[in-house]
Amino acid sequence: MPKEVSDEEYAYLMGRKQVADFIEPIYNDPVLSKDAKRLIKKKYPNVKIPDLEIEEMVEKRFADEDKRRDDETKKTTRETQEAKWKESRAKVQKEYGFTDEGMKDLEAFMLERNVGDYEVAAKYKAPASPRASEPTSRHGESWGYGGSNDQFKEIAKDPEAWGRGEILKALKADQDRARQAY
Repeated sequence: MPKEVSDEEYAYLMGRKQVADFIEPIYNDPVLSKDAKRLIKKKYPNVKIPDLEIEEMVEKRFADEDKRRDDETKKTTRETQEAKWKESRAKVQKEYGFTDEGMKDLEAFMLERNVGDYEVAAKYKAPASPRASEPTSRHGESWGYGGSNDQFKEIAKDPEAWGRGEILKALKADQDRARQAY
């Protein structure tokens, strides 16, 4: 037995049918479906829409994997750049003889002048602040003194007597050479 519906109830049901007729093509459209399902999920969070939930889960998994890979790449790149930076810094410090304080000054200069290369900055800065030359030795002798420890002890004991003795030896050597010349 058919049920009779009041005019008000009929108008309400026809309005609902009209809304469903508008929504159904959007819900099933491949381009708009995801947006429609998200809007429904936003309005009714407890409604189960399996295909949307699975798709979002897969997208999240891919996004997490991409983020992990990007983070790993960034970390590797950062470590490589830091190693190159340290190597370049150490090379310039050794080659140009900069002290730790000198390297701080060089780095301040690099920041001030927007120079990104230690070698370029060092070539410019090094002539302005030359380093002291390294002491050199003669014929494998110790630096600053060419004699043995015994001679040094003798000099230290009485420098004036040692100097007189050396002068006398030099005079005698000159006299011997002069005699041999004749």
